Amino acid sequence: MTADVVIIGAGPAGLSLAIGLAQLGVCVEIIDEGQTAGGQVYRAVSRNSSNKQLLDWLGLDYAKGAAVVSDAQKLDRISWRMATSVWDIRCEDEGIELGLVVDGKVSVVKSNHVVLATGAMERPTPFPGWTLPGVVSMGAAQTLLKDAGLLPEDGVVLAGQGPLLYLFASQILAAGVRPKAVLDFAPKWVAPKNLPLLARALISSGKMIAKGLHLRNQISAAGVEHLFNVKRIEAFGDDSLNRVRYLHRGVEKEVETKLLLVHDGVIANTHITTAAGCAHNWDKQQAAWIPRRNTLGQTSCKNLWMLGDGAGIAGADAAVLQGRIMARAIAMKLDLSPPYGEHQNRADLQALSRITILRRFLDRQYAPVAAFSNPPDETMICRCEAIKAVEIRTLARSGCMGPNQLRAFSRAGMGPCMGRQCGGAISRIMAAETGQDIADIGHFSIRTPLKPVTLAEVASLHKVEP
Repeated sequence: MTADVVIIGAGPAGLSLAIGLAQLGVCVEIIDEGQTAGGQVYRAVSRNSSNKQLLDWLGLDYAKGAAVVSDAQKLDRISWRMATSVWDIRCEDEGIELGLVVDGKVSVVKSNHVVLATGAMERPTPFPGWTLPGVVSMGAAQTLLKDAGLLPEDGVVLAGQGPLLYLFASQILAAGVRPKAVLDFAPKWVAPKNLPLLARALISSGKMIAKGLHLRNQISAAGVEHLFNVKRIEAFGDDSLNRVRYLHRGVEKEVETKLLLVHDGVIANTHITTAAGCAHNWDKQQAAWIPRRNTLGQTSCKNLWMLGDGAGIAGADAAVLQGRIMARAIAMKLDLSPPYGEHQNRADLQALSRITILRRFLDRQYAPVAAFSNPPDETMICRCEAIKAVEIRTLARSGCMGPNQLRAFSRAGMGPCMGRQCGGAISRIMAAETGQDIADIGHFSIRTPLKPVTLAEVASLHKVEP
């Protein structure tokens, strides 16, 4: 089967788009690094659908993903390349080439239309001690729960802010895990300047806000200490974490723990769009780089489309709506009748607009944590190359022109993660040190390979037409 459209990402956005196009008769190929479809939101949901206990812990929003995956797998016009990484992307006038690697074998596929549904990544949280064993991102901990049913032990400390903090706390409480403390960097009450946004969000998405409050309230209802407006954290230990120090209401306190889970929201995963040469804008509201798109979802690169959280954080429900809307746009590009009527399209756009209003409030209420954005000098920023904040500040003061020049001077961002984890922090530190906007400082340029490949694998390259 020759694919008319290639979709990178098998999460809610990619699956929704694939279903819409396949129902119309478009041949679609989905490429994803995971072993099974679902992305991060619905990770391993098909395998877990028979595990009632795990589904009860993870909640209904996760469980409903099984039906979405099943609907996609039933359609003959959708083909799958799972456990496959994209290591190269090249946008040419005659089409888009994707370099793929699976089981050590490298190949190239070409398509006239490629859609990136690569989702989000956690915002990195550099602070003193964050590289110690025992300090883990909350998203990684949730992935372990979905993938293998692994739970943290009693006495875990949760630190950070935002919806995932409350969701994960609720999930492990349902599983019988009792955290020692929840260190919340967000205020307990909405700031007066955010009340107009809250009022609009209540009108458009009142049920979602009530659900969020319910999740948050479960923490204190379970008798777990929940501290708001925490200003700073530090992790300590010799070979591994043994205690966490934090600043709350002007007083430094400590709590003993062997596991600290940290979260500061999510940002668009733009690694592949940057490598493709797409134009990006700095989004002050989400404090992240966002691919520049037109109203249909097309990037600045010809026939390269983008949707879902990779195009700006909006959540799984918005991703599904975006998939249906984009299916209509691509169908029209292919001179096909749209998969949904005009009435349905208007309804989807209105529903997406309501979610966008809620998102604006969440972005304002849970702005990036200042302690992570401007860490102390001795904080490790680039873990791969062991570059500390003081080295970045010193280079910025010496006249370094931006992240790419800094990379040449210090090797920051040249390790295995290729700047995924340190790039944003480096730009923020340089901007603060020089008094410039991050939009002017810029970001790391990304070059292929996006994923590690050997010279032998590249030498054996063969081209496959989808």
